[in-house]
Amino acid sequence: MIAVQRNNHGSNHRKSTLDWQNHAPNDNSIRFRCSCGNSKLSPRFDFNPVVSIISFVLIVGFVTFCSIYATDSKAVFASAKTWITDKFTWLYIGSQDLWIVFVLVIYCSKYGSMKLGKDSDEPEFNDATWFSMLFACGIGVGLFFYGVAEPIYHYTGKNRFTADVYRSDNEVAQWAMNLTLYHWGLHAWIVYVVVGLTLSIMCYRKGLRMTMKSCFYPLVGDRIFGWVGDFIDILSIIATLFGVCTSLGLGVIQLNSGLKYVFGSVNETIENQKILIWIITFMATMSTVSGIGLGIRRLSEVCFAIGVFLMVAVLFLDDTWFLLNLFTQSFGSYVQWIIQLGFHCDAFEMVAPSYGGKADGDWSDRNRHFEDTTSDGPANWMDGWTVFYWGWWISWSPFVGMFIAQISKGRTIREFINGKINCFNA
Repeated sequence: MIAVQRNNHGSNHRKSTLDWQNHAPNDNSIRFRCSCGNSKLSPRFDFNPVVSIISFVLIVGFVTFCSIYATDSKAVFASAKTWITDKFTWLYIGSQDLWIVFVLVIYCSKYGSMKLGKDSDEPEFNDATWFSMLFACGIGVGLFFYGVAEPIYHYTGKNRFTADVYRSDNEVAQWAMNLTLYHWGLHAWIVYVVVGLTLSIMCYRKGLRMTMKSCFYPLVGDRIFGWVGDFIDILSIIATLFGVCTSLGLGVIQLNSGLKYVFGSVNETIENQKILIWIITFMATMSTVSGIGLGIRRLSEVCFAIGVFLMVAVLFLDDTWFLLNLFTQSFGSYVQWIIQLGFHCDAFEMVAPSYGGKADGDWSDRNRHFEDTTSDGPANWMDGWTVFYWGWWISWSPFVGMFIAQISKGRTIREFINGKINCFNA
């Protein structure tokens, strides 16, 4: 059954199976509500056809363009990404730092004890389940892969630390750990906190819809109920698409490589990667259809349990004392250098390569130093790592922020921030 309702200042009018509904005092947007059967327990889907249709057309157009003009589209997007890094690195870096300061101020203020909902509301999920879902929705295959690969790449690859011939190997190794913690730490998770917290307040305290346009109500007011709000929602859908494509694309390549390594007979081919995409998409769809309280909840708990098991296994099966020393040392080093790392924009590299000094007029003969002075700087390293990461995390923020807002009703702002920030510690 499909129903569309409209309510003009308290008046209701039904037209056979089509109704119009006004969900806010000045919300004149058209919405469809679909339900399967007449049972109160039957799933319902409430959507804005303007946002849905335009988003669908844009997505199909994007996919079509990339499919037909694969080489050209790759060059166009690579060029656009490099241009964004050259011109707006300061914005990516500075905004993440600004959000951290903002969240810390809210956390320490009197508003930290405000509930996300009515004062009588209680959390729907227990702390363990809630934290598992917070952790699983924020990271996935990326952390399990890059948690190992990224420090090694920073230690052996081209960057401003390996380029300095006067740094020892141990010092470079520590900076590799610092960079990895920076990319997966506080600066990464903070964007989820901001979006999720804003949506929670607008939805549970102000009675607005759980959509991205609600975040902008304090800024533009009732205009979110018109084309401005539709534009915001369309943009959030497209951004989420890019984030999902990035994660899914990188994930299936990693899974394909892992299957080949384990079984040998599985080749790394586009066909196998397509099969993996269909399998992952099917599992994600089943989890979504089954609802938060069943499929997503249980998958999150299993995911978190397997992650903990893997971490404990590595800790006790490898050099335990070295790993404990490394964890303690790296955490302290991260705290010591986080401000410098958090504000570094490769500003001088935009002017000239930053390849440290030379030893006696010659480059060091260690393999981790490079004479190629064109591969350093924001158009390469910053473009491929920090700015890429921040764009990746930000593109996921509408989806993840909305999810954590949905599962956090009844918790205080301080609990919300603690839960999400502690995902980084985990």
